[in-house]
Amino acid sequence: MLLKYDETKPYLGAYVRIHCYYDAKIDISNVIQQCWEKVEQVQLHMNVYAKTLEGDLSKLNVDGFKGVKVNKDLYGVIKESIEYSKLTNGAYDITAYPLVELWKNAGLQGKLPDEESFNLAKDKVGYQNLFLVEPNLVYFLRKGMKVDLGSPASGFVCDAVGKILDKNRIKHFLVDGGGEIFCRGSDQGQKPWVIGVQDPFDKDKLHGVVLLKDKGISTSGNYEKFYTIGQERFSHIIDPISGFPQKDAVSVTVIADTGQAANEISTAISVLGGPKGISLANSLKNVEALVIEKKEEKVTLYQTKGFSLI
Repeated sequence: MLLKYDETKPYLGAYVRIHCYYDAKIDISNVIQQCWEKVEQVQLHMNVYAKTLEGDLSKLNVDGFKGVKVNKDLYGVIKESIEYSKLTNGAYDITAYPLVELWKNAGLQGKLPDEESFNLAKDKVGYQNLFLVEPNLVYFLRKGMKVDLGSPASGFVCDAVGKILDKNRIKHFLVDGGGEIFCRGSDQGQKPWVIGVQDPFDKDKLHGVVLLKDKGISTSGNYEKFYTIGQERFSHIIDPISGFPQKDAVSVTVIADTGQAANEISTAISVLGGPKGISLANSLKNVEALVIEKKEEKVTLYQTKGFSLI
């Protein structure tokens, strides 16, 4: 007989849920303590909004031009993020934070950024200006650069908690980072995990569900987070290349081998749009994707052949 543990705690403006089924012989309290300690570490060191310099990302965003030694987890996330930037030709770029700040302030002020501010922010963006020196040194090659790990950190924390559960012989679990999920085994040790895909046009409905096992899943979209300037709605997801919010992809769901990969790819596809995004997904091993686009009131769905929605 398997016992159940299920708890949710706040994390980086969202939440983390750890839901697992375990053998009674396992000291679950010790395992769960390790999991929540890992969550706290990630929240400290990968939080772009931290107001102190205790976390490594905060230190990096202040002194990155001089070079900053960061912890192993942060270094690994940045390194993998650069690989996805290369893979997507810059559609995914963790250095886009100056543009994110620019458009966030534009939303608060209710007016579009002026040309000078836009160009200044855009000049600070570019993953090519991130320089890594093994084992843990990160440099910014341009002053004023800032890294935002809001995308990969949520997926990473799901994977990191999953590794702790794996190590401690817990075979059935789901870790939810607030839009990103990694699961192992089966629900109650008996049936596949059922993951709902939100209907982007009606928050009270699901577009459908997917059955998941030993996979990560992430949904990115502009249906919950957006800015309104004048009469126009702007996505919170910024195209690092154009410098403008992406327009057409209302919702992107990606299934991959890890939560971090699913998160990074879904963000990139949100920028690329349906046809290019699905082409990217098809080029990657063990990746499935669903894109819901809306152009001039017309809704179009794109998906990989292996994406199974019930």
